Amino acid sequence: MSVINSNWHDLQLRLISAFLLLIVSAFCIYFGSYLFTFFVISLVGVMHWELGKMLSPLSAQAMWFSAALSITATFFLLETNSFVLPIIILMVNFYFQKYFFHHNSTFGAYYSLAVIICGVIFYRIRLEFGLYHTFWLIGVVVFTDTAGYLIGRVIGGPKVFPRISPKKTWSGVLAGWFAVALFSWSFVENIAPQNLFLKFVSISIILSVSAQIGDMIQSHLKRRSYVKDSSTLLPGHGGFMDRFDGFVGATVVTGLFFEWVY
Repeated sequence: MSVINSNWHDLQLRLISAFLLLIVSAFCIYFGSYLFTFFVISLVGVMHWELGKMLSPLSAQAMWFSAALSITATFFLLETNSFVLPIIILMVNFYFQKYFFHHNSTFGAYYSLAVIICGVIFYRIRLEFGLYHTFWLIGVVVFTDTAGYLIGRVIGGPKVFPRISPKKTWSGVLAGWFAVALFSWSFVENIAPQNLFLKFVSISIILSVSAQIGDMIQSHLKRRSYVKDSSTLLPGHGGFMDRFDGFVGATVVTGLFFEWVY
């Protein structure tokens, strides 16, 4: 009984935090415009604050410098249509983020790029593809994470990469793929054209895998930094990086499929 209780001790906090985060996110995404822009930039900044805190634990300034630079970089990336300028902005961000981080600096700088690129792609999806496709992407990540969490806790079994992510099981991984396949099938049946059925389901499963890889990459970064959570900003989840790590992986890969889907 104690083992079962320990598996679910954080469930109530996770549900409350997830519900509040869902309400705020849905509100900003639905109304779009400046509110959504502020939401995306703020989220990138908070995740960099956590990244700086995690990789430079003895510095009182690194987290704020990291957040301020990422916010500035993301703002200009959202506002420009140039080809060369974004590359320069990302290179400058990489250089200084690597300087801000006191350990795992190269790994952290690359992860910083992934977070910023995720924010830009997510912004473009909402702007160019609309609400349905935005919530489809979110749904893929949510179903992957939720099914993996629930089935992984209930069934357990062999671990995928115990040294990198000690809690992730094969039962949870497969459950995530299955849940996403059902979700995508429902999406195509009710919203997307029928001729996109195979593409949407296939891409959704690939994005589910990408979300799980994003989760494991962030878990590996935490283990290398000797921390359990990226912060304590989200009770039951840890930090925003712990909540959005899978979203970073799935969104970055989504950017590669824009031309293929359409």
